Amino acid sequence: MSGAMTQLFQEAISSHQLPATIVLGFVILYWLAVAVGGIDFDSSILEGGDLPGTGESAPGASALGGAWVSAGRWLGFAKVPIAVWGSFAALFTWAASLLLNYELNGEPGDRSMGRAVLLFLPASGIGLIVTRIVTIPVGRLFAAMADADTEAVDVVDRLGQVTTSKVDETFGRLQIGGGGAPVVLNVRVRPGAAPLRKGDRARVVARSEDGAHYLVEPAPAEDATFSSSNETEPT
Repeated sequence: MSGAMTQLFQEAISSHQLPATIVLGFVILYWLAVAVGGIDFDSSILEGGDLPGTGESAPGASALGGAWVSAGRWLGFAKVPIAVWGSFAALFTWAASLLLNYELNGEPGDRSMGRAVLLFLPASGIGLIVTRIVTIPVGRLFAAMADADTEAVDVVDRLGQVTTSKVDETFGRLQIGGGGAPVVLNVRVRPGAAPLRKGDRARVVARSEDGAHYLVEPAPAEDATFSSSNETEPT
């Protein structure tokens, strides 16, 4: 066993594997810092359309948002926090690269860097596919946790603010005050209704039949101004 561990360590720090090992090392350090309280874990989920750094007025924001939606749904980071998704992707890509190089790239101590670069492409693909599979049950876990949080707060008829780039019939999030920490809901508009934009005020009107999200509508004009007790500005 010690010999196998020594060989694994040597392969992990070899020149062709070292970049992936460094990335995985940063991931481990991140979670250690979270565990000891040195870093706050951001549990927010970059749901479809929530493209970082892309505002409504940015040129091409709509096209970029659409690409982000498609990527998030296919790769899995639309359902779990990006830190969790990135950690899985780094781990599985590292493992796939290690195995492919061990089997297809010469002998220990005599690996080809050029071949390692070529093998990193399928290793990345394998890592993303496995990450996508793993995020299915993990995403359900985070959804259940979110449901538990919202069940403690009566959100129907509450007012909130859109935090994603838009809310339409397929995706969106709304933040409302919860008497303490703000509550973030997965929301949709009714079929045929006009989409809401980031920063719009909306009212929660009902929960969907499957319980996966809430339905919202634009806030009436007389309710457009929130009191501090009803709204917390999204961060």
